[in-house]
Amino acid sequence: MSTGGALAAEPRGTREPLRQAWAVVREPSGALAVQVAAFALSMVLLVLLLWALDYSPGVIIHALWSGSAGTTVSFGISVSEAVPLILTATAVWLAFQGGLFNIGADGQLQMGGLAALVVVSDVGLPHWSPLVIVLGLLAAGLAGAAWSGIAAVLRAYTGANEIISTLMLNYIAFISIDQIMRGPLQSQANAFTPQTDRIPDAAVIPSFVGGTQITWAIVIATVVAVAVIVHVRRSSVGLRLRAIGLNREAARRAGVPIDRFWLVSLTSGGFLAGIAGGLVILGLRYYIAPGWASPWGFQGILIAFLALSSPYLIPVWGLLFGMLAAAGPALKGDASVPDSIVTMMQTLPVVCLFALYAAGRWLRYGRTWGAVLRRPPQEAPTDA
Repeated sequence: MSTGGALAAEPRGTREPLRQAWAVVREPSGALAVQVAAFALSMVLLVLLLWALDYSPGVIIHALWSGSAGTTVSFGISVSEAVPLILTATAVWLAFQGGLFNIGADGQLQMGGLAALVVVSDVGLPHWSPLVIVLGLLAAGLAGAAWSGIAAVLRAYTGANEIISTLMLNYIAFISIDQIMRGPLQSQANAFTPQTDRIPDAAVIPSFVGGTQITWAIVIATVVAVAVIVHVRRSSVGLRLRAIGLNREAARRAGVPIDRFWLVSLTSGGFLAGIAGGLVILGLRYYIAPGWASPWGFQGILIAFLALSSPYLIPVWGLLFGMLAAAGPALKGDASVPDSIVTMMQTLPVVCLFALYAAGRWLRYGRTWGAVLRRPPQEAPTDA
């Protein structure tokens, strides 16, 4: 009796190597290899595209290298750009484990940065103090959690779509911070420039590589992100959260309090994004002015989906995207590449990764587009 489908018609001897190859890809080492291949392929495609547009490949490659890692200064910029990306990506990944989409990491980050600046601004200590930094980061995390908590409550108790609510909260945060920056927090020393006063030296996160922007913020961000990922992947709480994301109805029948887990995952993600904003203020920008925060939250969404099957690679992808961000000015300055190409450069790895996985599904599940687009059977979550 025929089971239907292209794959069922293939002899077992033909399918078995494909099954083995797909099993290797699903392993952590295989996932790493696929993601490395996706990043390398995206860079090759970028150079080829710019070459087709009459840009010199040599100038492009030199600008990419010199702007991101060619010197200690440029590498320091890459590392500093990676700090908020690591935490916003972890925030998005955490919400997605429970089947939610946190699109509001940018707003949560900015509210966290504002809270950190306000808390540390009136400190009278003359020298660097770790206590002040801890208080500033705690305030930043709580502010981010409170901001995401609005969307969490709406989702859990009214059923409001968290994508819409977190996205709208972004714009409310942007407008509110802009008005506060031009109003109560306007710097009196720069009355004609919309910006706040600089934070005191006691609250500045120190650098551990002289003459660069490589501060202890990268250590804090990486440790916090890895700790959250380990907790979600290894604890019983994380198992229940992932069960909700895999099959909400089955989790409900098993007695998992879905609404409570949604509240915790969204507010915890906001806490992470808020800490990211605090690290930006205390370790990178030091004051709030127009354009002080790049779209790290939206880039974090890309990183979260790139590392969806291997979240321990989030810090690695954060650094790679930080390097791409740092290389952007060099590309625009040395190679005269337009902003649109720089933006596209940061989305190519995602496109290439999905293309590689689609090719794998095409080989594994059947050489038809229906097999590629059809959702594979769900696997039960494990504690591993």
